[in-house]
Amino acid sequence: MPVSDAFRIGKPADAPTDPDPTCYSGHFPYARPLRLGWQHDASGRWTSPSEGPKLWEVFCAECGDTDGPADQQSEAVQRLRGPYPSEHGAKHAATKHFEKTKAT
Repeated sequence: MPVSDAFRIGKPADAPTDPDPTCYSGHFPYARPLRLGWQHDASGRWTSPSEGPKLWEVFCAECGDTDGPADQQSEAVQRLRGPYPSEHGAKHAATKHFEKTKAT
């Protein structure tokens, strides 16, 4: 799913995943359907050809989430990532994370 199709907090949905530090500060998490079937593309980047039908996750590059399988992420990223049982739950977690990190 392109970032523009996800629920993004704190900056425009079409903004790059890695924020330009001269334009933005803080964390910019977003909720997206749970990605499944992770694999590396020809350039070595993670890609996901499918999404979970009912589960959601939160992605935050500023926390060090590098995309790819959740079990390949740090414990803190895994806790934020979820999964969440609903879109509402994931959006709520992303909003809470944004509010918590914008003050730091």
